[in-house]
Amino acid sequence: MLTFSSVPHPRRKQEKFLKPPLHVTPIRLAQDTHRLSRLHLVLVCLASAVLMWLGMSELPGTYDEGLILTAAMRIAAGQVPHQDFYINYGPAELYMLAGLFKAFGQSLAVERFLFAFISGLIATVAYRIAAEYCNRRIAWCTMVVTILWLFGLNSVSGAAMYPVSLLNLVIAVLILPVFVARLPMRSLLAAGVLTGLSGLLRYDTGLAMAGVQAGVLAFAIGLRLKTNAMRLREGAVSLGIYLLGFAATTVPALIYYLSVAKWSAFEHDLIKYPSTYYHRTRNLPMPGIHLKSLDNIAVYLPIVIVAFSLYFGIRGCVRVQNAGNGRDEADNNNLRWHGLLVSFGLLSFVMYFKGLVRVSPGQMYLSILPTLLLIAVLYEHRTAFRRRIAMTFQGLMALSIIVATLAALHEAHTLHKQNAWVLTEMFSRTFNRLSPIEEEWCRTPTPLTAGHCFLPDDDRIQTIEFIRNHTQPTDKLFVGTTRHDKIFANDNITYFATQRLPVTHWSHFDPYLQNRLDIQQIMVSEFEQDPPPYIVLDAEFDLSDEPNDSTKHTGVTLLDDYLHSHYKLVETHGMLSIYKWVEIPAK
Repeated sequence: MLTFSSVPHPRRKQEKFLKPPLHVTPIRLAQDTHRLSRLHLVLVCLASAVLMWLGMSELPGTYDEGLILTAAMRIAAGQVPHQDFYINYGPAELYMLAGLFKAFGQSLAVERFLFAFISGLIATVAYRIAAEYCNRRIAWCTMVVTILWLFGLNSVSGAAMYPVSLLNLVIAVLILPVFVARLPMRSLLAAGVLTGLSGLLRYDTGLAMAGVQAGVLAFAIGLRLKTNAMRLREGAVSLGIYLLGFAATTVPALIYYLSVAKWSAFEHDLIKYPSTYYHRTRNLPMPGIHLKSLDNIAVYLPIVIVAFSLYFGIRGCVRVQNAGNGRDEADNNNLRWHGLLVSFGLLSFVMYFKGLVRVSPGQMYLSILPTLLLIAVLYEHRTAFRRRIAMTFQGLMALSIIVATLAALHEAHTLHKQNAWVLTEMFSRTFNRLSPIEEEWCRTPTPLTAGHCFLPDDDRIQTIEFIRNHTQPTDKLFVGTTRHDKIFANDNITYFATQRLPVTHWSHFDPYLQNRLDIQQIMVSEFEQDPPPYIVLDAEFDLSDEPNDSTKHTGVTLLDDYLHSHYKLVETHGMLSIYKWVEIPAK
């Protein structure tokens, strides 16, 4: 439960409280109001979650969502990340999904329900923070814009950045009161624990968040206290407690991992490979802004908002602290909102670097979300600035709303064009408007139809059904591309949909990994130990062409030569081809 200051905002109009009826005491009235406020937040969360669910795409994500689901499936089967399979994500989301799968069954609906619930929490927390620093109208607007962004980016559902963004907001709120007074131990411990959890969701952003909050603690304590001795004492204690909470989450996870796996596997997946290949094979240039891609403004908008926030936030904090003659409640209120500008400005600034490889609004989401609160607070306090600055904040507020709306409209257009709304599928099933293939698919119990019938394209439906009907649950599977000397991505959803474990450690494809000779040699040896009766080769990523090294061919054909000599084509469904194992007589 978040704890917020109960001090009214200085610009907020004071309400005139009527004398309560004789049978209701003021204390009881306050309790009822508090209970109503909690109920209000619960309703906001549920309504946001329902909206996100109905607005989702009914198409399963072939690559990003598929690899998360398949990784969770492998964990549920007893495998360990990095040790038993390659993955470049943190383990927390994967283990959480694996636990939910064990409790509710292997189902895409479980993952989507989780995503919708987290989205509802994000919108609710954003609303609650905005309501603490802004009037109710701006708070509602902030929540709506947050939902628009969540919907506009729902094509990457299942990504760890959503729970990370939620934790980022909560952690920042827990640390924020340090600008006014010394933080209690429970707040520091809670912030540290949540930062550790964030790190287990995404290693890079978790460590970045720890650095952000350490910087906020150092700045606020250094500004609030007068002597170096006092600053050093409180800073050391506060940072120590915060890091203790961080260690309480991460150290047990590390100890467990090292008890069942080798450090070298983790080092390869998260340090050696990314540092050597990730930037050169996944880097994209800064996007242009055109009439059909105006939502790309979101890539550049945080730069402006963060610059204003840090400048005015730092300047405001310094002025209040240097005013002397002791602080009154008005000074504390000024410190609170200027402190928010510093804290969330630094958070947005640091998270911006996360998106600088595959630059797009979606990749910038961890930076965009804090800027929504920043511009809300700047707009609320615009009268404290000169007229030109105030007008600038009004323009930035309007632009933030417009860009979020454009992103949502772009996603809505895409879903409408694909006829891929969850709500549309529910309507089609109700009125029997599905195709014969889709109708039969929705009657078949699979991980993609349990709880809700998600509809891959017809070719993938037929491929999934073939594998399920011609193999046993204990059989392994391989889903590759038509050529493995050039790698961009691969189909991972078929593993999960068929509930067939991958035959190889390297089922998650990345450039300059599966198209390297040393990796292909390992993959061939895995085939020889336990050859899957069928494999699927997918041509949909063959023509992927990005301005980076993922387009380059390594010339390594060892795996392709092995597959074509040991498997024969039996069926083709669009870009998906199914091959059957053929025994080769011994010479």
